[in-house]
Amino acid sequence: MGSDQDWRARHMGALPAQMENVETAPLERDGVYSGPLASSQPRMPRPEATASFDELAQFAALHAPHEAPMGPPLPVSMPPRPTTVAETGLELVLLEELALKHIVSAGVLTGADLAERMCLTLPGVVEEAIAVLRRDGLVDYHNISGGVHHGNAGMRLRATDRGVQIEARAREHNGYVGPTPVTFSAYAHLLRQQAKSGRGIGRADVWRRLAHLVLEDETVDSLGAGLESGGPLLIHGESGNGKSAVASSLAPMIRMGMLVPHAVQIDGHIMRVFDPSIHKPLQLEPGNSGAKIDERWVYCRAPFVRAGMELRLDDLSLRFNQQYRYYDCPIQLKAAGGVLLLDDLGSNGTPVDDLMYRCLEPVATGIDYLTTATGRSLPVPFMPLLVVVTGRPPDELLNETLLRRFPCKVHIPGPTEEQYRELFRRACKEEGIEFDPAGIDYVIERCYAQAGHVPRCSHPAQLVRLIRAAARYFGIQAQIVPQLIDVAADMYFGRVRNSQS
Repeated sequence: MGSDQDWRARHMGALPAQMENVETAPLERDGVYSGPLASSQPRMPRPEATASFDELAQFAALHAPHEAPMGPPLPVSMPPRPTTVAETGLELVLLEELALKHIVSAGVLTGADLAERMCLTLPGVVEEAIAVLRRDGLVDYHNISGGVHHGNAGMRLRATDRGVQIEARAREHNGYVGPTPVTFSAYAHLLRQQAKSGRGIGRADVWRRLAHLVLEDETVDSLGAGLESGGPLLIHGESGNGKSAVASSLAPMIRMGMLVPHAVQIDGHIMRVFDPSIHKPLQLEPGNSGAKIDERWVYCRAPFVRAGMELRLDDLSLRFNQQYRYYDCPIQLKAAGGVLLLDDLGSNGTPVDDLMYRCLEPVATGIDYLTTATGRSLPVPFMPLLVVVTGRPPDELLNETLLRRFPCKVHIPGPTEEQYRELFRRACKEEGIEFDPAGIDYVIERCYAQAGHVPRCSHPAQLVRLIRAAARYFGIQAQIVPQLIDVAADMYFGRVRNSQS
């Protein structure tokens, strides 16, 4: 194949001087690039006092934590653990019913295990429910001798035949089995408290969380300012340039944690709120008083909820699940204190005006209204940061009235030539392939200058993965060379064959 210099001369010609001694050219900041991927619009010169991209990237790398940072102590009073039935805010009959369901579901359950499942204390609370169940002949029990637990904590509980029948009838009305719910008034009160606390966005957090992406300085700071403002935020641009990746990085920038209830009682029914796929628990530092918190609440990182183009209006409503006999939690409540992302909105051409009016009205007022199965309207604070991502031009997606309701609009453009090179370098590092600037020159010429494809930020990672896959298939070392680039390009962009009649 000849020497490396011969290969470069045949395929690329002379390389720019700055490419000879560095891994990749620095991102252009003070001028306009004239390469085949450069934007046709000139950029304003950067102020002298502004740090360069390299300096900011180094700062982000130095300050990036190895693990997700733990949220700070909450600036709200923590709900104390209830020690009596009255302090739970619930009727004793609800506790009895829930305890019976747990016992029937488990078959046999100790008093200590029942209290743990109900997230309540055994003395003063769960014991009261057990006493009524025993009195009514729904549960029998006997103590364990020599067990770990003693007294009521060690008693083995089993439902009687009558208890099983009563439990089955109770499930026909309310099928919820899980931690004890909190009252709706307690839930709404704590949401209001946390809404007043703010999100606590720092510029360093924004840069750290976006360090894995290649974005303009102005874009990064616009996203951070939009997040701190409380939104709503509209992120737009062509497909494949990282809009969804940007939006997915917003929730970890929120320093403040969120108290999430396992469940909430609403008009005699239960609404599940805590979702382990969304809510990631954090450890709470013990308070100075040493008082234990109400375990019906979980302290979590700021949640992130993504809804795609399949989102419907009733996903934002309080819906009664007829199969399981409890309320499904609307997505905006699951996202409270974090980010609610409406991704790829309008990509299938479906009108989105009604959906946007439904989402933006509570953003403007700070209050959302939930309608129960009985028709009762319940006000609840609207807390998530609403982020809308679309590949369509904003003025084509939304009318002027709706556009005015988005004070923060951020465009994610396609990559400049130097951004493309940086993305390719990172992709090579991720796949363990030696980076060769001359090989990138060939990629640019082969895929874009000649074939006319429009560059996207997603292309480098996909092409490098295909190069590595092709190398494994042919049993050769993965390299950024024309032969493997051609195979990867044909697979990714599609190869057009001429047919002869």
